[in-house]
Amino acid sequence: MLNELKRFEEAVASCERAIALNPEYGEAFNNRALALLGAKRLAEALASCDRAIALRPDLAEAFNNRGNALRELKRFADALASYERAIALKPSYAEAFNNCANA
Repeated sequence: MLNELKRFEEAVASCERAIALNPEYGEAFNNRALALLGAKRLAEALASCDRAIALRPDLAEAFNNRGNALRELKRFADALASYERAIALKPSYAEAFNNCANA
């Protein structure tokens, strides 16, 4: 909800509390990545996506967010590969298709 309200730093802090409670919670790392993207903390967002993927290699949303971070970092080929992985995991993932086209 904090991400939706564009209260990104608060969202990061909330996700970090969740991670402190359960360091193996891949979705929390993915949500933190989303908040970090909103806060324009791109390198940290990318690292958080990578951790989410390490914990949950089946989490299409983490690959999509990783692609968003890479696209913002102007690493378009890498972004495209992340979006394609998201689509492979979730073939009906319209947002990943859209991001793939934009990359």
